[in-house]
Amino acid sequence: MAQKMNGQCTNTSLANRYHGLINQGSTCYLNSVLQVLFRTKDFREAVKKYSEQNARSEFLDHDLKALFDDLQNYTAYTFKITNKLGIDNVNEQRNAAEYVERVLRMTSTDASKIFHGHLVNKTTCSKGHIQTDRDAPFWYLQLSLVDSCSVVKGIEEFFKTSDFCGENQIYCEQCGDKVDATMTAVIKDHPDVLCLLLKRFEFNYNYISYINSYVEVPETLQVPENQKYELYAVVDHFGDLKGGHYTATIKIQEEHGNRWHHFQDTRVTELVYQPFQLNNTERSQSAYLLFYRKSKDAAAEMVKEMRSLAMSNMQVIHEGAAQIPQDNGLNSIAKSLPLRSSKQRFPSSSTGNSGSPESPRTVLIRRIKVVEDLLVVFKDKSIMTVTLKMDFVNERGIDDAGVSREVYTAFWEQFVEQCEGETERVPRLRPDFCEAEWQAVGQIWVKGFLDHGVFPVRLSKAFILACIHGIDSVSIDILMTSFLNYVAPVERSAVENALQGTMGESDEEDLLDLFTRMGSHSLPPKNNMQLAIERMAHKAILQEPKYIVDCFSTPMAGLQQKLSDKERVLSLYETKKATGKRVLQLFETTNMVLSQRERITFKYLQHYVKTADETKAEKILRFCTGSSVICVDKILVSFNAETGLRRRPVGHTCDATLHIPCTYSSYPEFRTEFDNILSSNYFEMYVI
Repeated sequence: MAQKMNGQCTNTSLANRYHGLINQGSTCYLNSVLQVLFRTKDFREAVKKYSEQNARSEFLDHDLKALFDDLQNYTAYTFKITNKLGIDNVNEQRNAAEYVERVLRMTSTDASKIFHGHLVNKTTCSKGHIQTDRDAPFWYLQLSLVDSCSVVKGIEEFFKTSDFCGENQIYCEQCGDKVDATMTAVIKDHPDVLCLLLKRFEFNYNYISYINSYVEVPETLQVPENQKYELYAVVDHFGDLKGGHYTATIKIQEEHGNRWHHFQDTRVTELVYQPFQLNNTERSQSAYLLFYRKSKDAAAEMVKEMRSLAMSNMQVIHEGAAQIPQDNGLNSIAKSLPLRSSKQRFPSSSTGNSGSPESPRTVLIRRIKVVEDLLVVFKDKSIMTVTLKMDFVNERGIDDAGVSREVYTAFWEQFVEQCEGETERVPRLRPDFCEAEWQAVGQIWVKGFLDHGVFPVRLSKAFILACIHGIDSVSIDILMTSFLNYVAPVERSAVENALQGTMGESDEEDLLDLFTRMGSHSLPPKNNMQLAIERMAHKAILQEPKYIVDCFSTPMAGLQQKLSDKERVLSLYETKKATGKRVLQLFETTNMVLSQRERITFKYLQHYVKTADETKAEKILRFCTGSSVICVDKILVSFNAETGLRRRPVGHTCDATLHIPCTYSSYPEFRTEFDNILSSNYFEMYVI
């Protein structure tokens, strides 16, 4: 809330008492709101009661109850909530106030009424006649900060009486004429919890502005009709119009008194400075949503709250931890992916074999659904011990290593598209992935490498090392190299200049955007810049995907023997990458003695490959082997004399052979034909 409150937190023994929520990308706005709702006792109890009495309801109560049960015991996920709320892009920053209202609208009336108030406008004419308009329900009151930097003054301004006289007279039905009058807003029904929105985002016809001035926030607040409220929670926003970060500061009733705690996604800390010790007001530059509850007998309420929490904890212990659902809609896909013996040419609905190494298992994969289909296959842990062959649906290739390499390559190509980063990428938590899905990804990684040498070099080097040998194996040099390849080129330049102490004005702007996106609202002092960047890199590359790293740990045990130390991992990471020169070294002709036309064509090929950039080198390699990383020791080149429409290069991925015509009249003609083939992003497997 206040600058003091957000700036001075300390780690206490909170790990077994209070728990955080995992940020799926940029869902801090939702995490902050959900923590406040969880810590609103009447709301929490109403959600629980409604869920138990209405098992088939479409309201959000059931999912909220499950989340609240989890929060009683451990750091929790919000996947079900984001799905129910229709949040498709978890990396998009949104307005916390919008999601207070959205959650409450989707919650049962029994629970949401705690936050629901009603306003009416009362008009009094000069002759004393009173009229009131229809009720206007509200979830929160919006207080302008343009003319006031005080919540008390904002309330006074909101309920200020407006005068209508002269040309602005109001028609009075009882007087039958326009008369002078006054109008004021009146709270008809005071909600149990009054939420106030401090309007830091101001709009007019010419501009949008963000108001980051200090606001005086009172602990107790008197609103019209003599109703007293007491502050118990604040949602803070750090940043500006371009983005920022939300956190929550909440007062929790404990055995030895009320204590304010700070909730920042998974991190929960108790404030060193407990606010309102000196007076009734604190100043805050970040407070955005204020939650006040009706004042009651504090002592009796504290006893009731502690008793309620104790009973809830006992119930959770007896019922056991909530199970993570394993059916994410993929079981229906499994029914359309029959496993079949390699001796069968047509799909069968049978699982086919016992899973022994002597019985190869073949699966059908849809090219456009590679990720979904492989996840279904690899959720079966026995798949790691069988000889696995794969075919693409509606393609006539027969797998003899080449199709499998293509399947694994297509998997990583589609998977990496959902990861964050530029040159090097890092996976992020996804609402459609639970532990089973992440472990399946790990098994795909291990089997694809052990069986066919396919390795996901588009992932961050530091992340890969952490997955195989643990986060502690990642040195600061490796981490920073990965981070520079993770950020965009313009940000990379700004980071490098900042680390070298040569940062200019444009660098500061780019760096501020980067820090804001990573959850910080300002640039650190220059003497602390390197440490701040290193911490930011650790958060982005290692800390945020920590759950994924943990899920990978079991399947990754299969790689640790082959890649027994980090030097082997780093060496493999580099040698697997396709470059023009590396791919060139793989090509060998099938004949020792070549004709003149064959020698000329082979020189065309060598020049074409040698001058290829990394993207083109990957495509050449994939065309010849089925993989965009180096998985074979050599690529054989044979020649033919095809002309006309039959003339075209053909790649045999299973035996890594390239068949090329030697009837090109010039290098440009050769280059154009090869470019046309590689420019297609779709290769179909075919039996030649």
